[in-house]
Amino acid sequence: MTKIPFRHHSANSSVFKLVAAASAAFICALPILSSERTFADTNQPLTGTNTQGAWGEPFDLGVIAINAALLPTGKVLFWQFIGGTSGGSRAELWDASGTLTDVSIPYEHDVFCSGHTALADGRVFIAGGVLWGQSGSEIGVTHSDFFDPFTETWSAGPEMEYPRWYPDVKEAADGSVYVFGGQASPGMLINDTERYDPVSNTFSTLPSSGDIVADIYSRTILLPDGRIFMAGQNQETDVLDLNTQTWSFVGDMEYGNRLNGNAFLLPGLEKVMVIGGGSGPNVDATTTTEIIDFSQPTPAWSYSTPMNYPRQYFTSTYLPDGKILLIGGVREDKFVDPAGPAEMFDPDTATWTVLATAPIAKAHHANAILLPDGRVWSAGGDGYLPMRTYAQIYSPPYIFRNNRPTITSAPTSVTYNQRFTVTTPDSRNINKVSFVRLGTATHVGTFDQRYLALDFRAKNGSLQVTSPIDSAHAPPGYYMLFILNSKGTPSVASMVQIQ
Repeated sequence: MTKIPFRHHSANSSVFKLVAAASAAFICALPILSSERTFADTNQPLTGTNTQGAWGEPFDLGVIAINAALLPTGKVLFWQFIGGTSGGSRAELWDASGTLTDVSIPYEHDVFCSGHTALADGRVFIAGGVLWGQSGSEIGVTHSDFFDPFTETWSAGPEMEYPRWYPDVKEAADGSVYVFGGQASPGMLINDTERYDPVSNTFSTLPSSGDIVADIYSRTILLPDGRIFMAGQNQETDVLDLNTQTWSFVGDMEYGNRLNGNAFLLPGLEKVMVIGGGSGPNVDATTTTEIIDFSQPTPAWSYSTPMNYPRQYFTSTYLPDGKILLIGGVREDKFVDPAGPAEMFDPDTATWTVLATAPIAKAHHANAILLPDGRVWSAGGDGYLPMRTYAQIYSPPYIFRNNRPTITSAPTSVTYNQRFTVTTPDSRNINKVSFVRLGTATHVGTFDQRYLALDFRAKNGSLQVTSPIDSAHAPPGYYMLFILNSKGTPSVASMVQIQ
C-alpha cells in the first residue's frame, strides 16, 4: 500500500491534487444539525401542461439512505451506518407501493460510505466501508459484500488487499470490477488499484503501472473502447488501459479541482461532462460545466453551458429521454445555502431547464435513483434536517402528459448486437428506445451511470430493436428498457439483462 500524506499542491502541480482529502477525513463524521430547512411550494398544477414537474409529500424511511441501488426487481436497496453498538449496517428495501422491508446486514460489517455497483448477475457488489476507531477516528476496511436482489440476502465477499473508505468502483467490459482510491485512514489515500473477478470470486492487485492518486469517489467512467477514464475529483484527468494496466494523462479540467461535483458519459458515449462542484474545501460551488470529446484525435476539456444555480453535494440521474436531472445541493460548505430548484440538462441542445423545488433540501449524504416508472426517488441527506430519514418522489414533466406508451412484452435477457422484439400498441408513434443502467448512488456520484439510445424500426405492431454492439458500450447486467413516443413521453420500463 502506498500512503499519500495529507497535503496541498499548487494549481500547476504535475501530480494529482489532494485538496479533496481535506474534507474527506470528516465528510462522513460531521454532527447532524438540528435545524429544519424547507422550501416554498413552487410546483405547477398537476396537468398535462406541467413544465416543471412535481414533488410528492416526503415520507419516512427510518434509515438515512446514504447509499442506494435500484434492483432488477424494481425495489430500491438503501443503507446507512450500524444502527446500534454491534451487527452490520442498517439497510432497508423500498418498493413502489411504499412497503419497507428490514434487510440490515446480519453480521459485523459497516458499509457506511462504501463503493458499490451492480454485477452482471444482478447482485449488488460493495467494496470497503468503515471501522470506527478510538476517539472517533475512522479506518477503512478490506471487506467486500454482496446483496442478492432475488433472495434479498447479504453475504460476505473476499477481502481486498487494501483497506478502503470512499472507494470508487467500475464494472469493466468483461464483467470484472475495478476498485480505485479511498482512504485507509484520515489523510491516507490508497493509490493501488484492485480488480475483482466474479468468476473466481477473488481480488488481485494491478502492477505499479496501475497505481494512481485517486482521491475519494473519483468518478471513473467506462469508455466504449474498454478503457476506464477518471474524471475527478482532481483537476488532472487520466485513462487506464486495461490491457497494459497503465494510466496515461488525458488533460486538465479548465476550472481546476471539482470537489463534490459529478460526471456523466453523455448519450452517444463519446463525450464526458463534468458538472458543478467546488475548487477546494469551504469554497463556494460553481455553476460551470465542461465537456471532453473522445471522438477527437486529441481530447481536451472545454467549458459548456453553465447551470442556473451553483451546486455541490447535489444528486443527479439520467432520465429515460437522455436528459440529466440535478436535485438539490448547496452553494457553500456541505450544509449552508441550498442551491434552489432542480434543473435538467438536455445534451441535444446543451440547455438547462429550471424545474420544481423539492419540499426538503437534499445535499450531503443524499442520492437520486431513476425508477422503472420514470419517476425519481430522492432520499438521504443530512445537515438541515431532523427529517434526514425522509425520502420524496419527483415526477418529471413527462409524467403528466396523456397517452404514455406501453410495452406489452419484451425479452428478459438479450445478448450483444442482437435484434429482439418489443411488442407495443404504440409502435407507429415511437421515436426512441433507450437502455438506462440501474442506478447505484451515494455522495453526489452515481456509479456506472449509463444511457444508450438503441437502433429500432417499427413493424406490425411491434418494434425490432438492436441491442448494444458489445460489452464496452453496455457492461453486462440489468438495464431498464424504455420506449418513448413523439412527445418524448416514456413508457414504464421493462427490466432486461444483457449478457
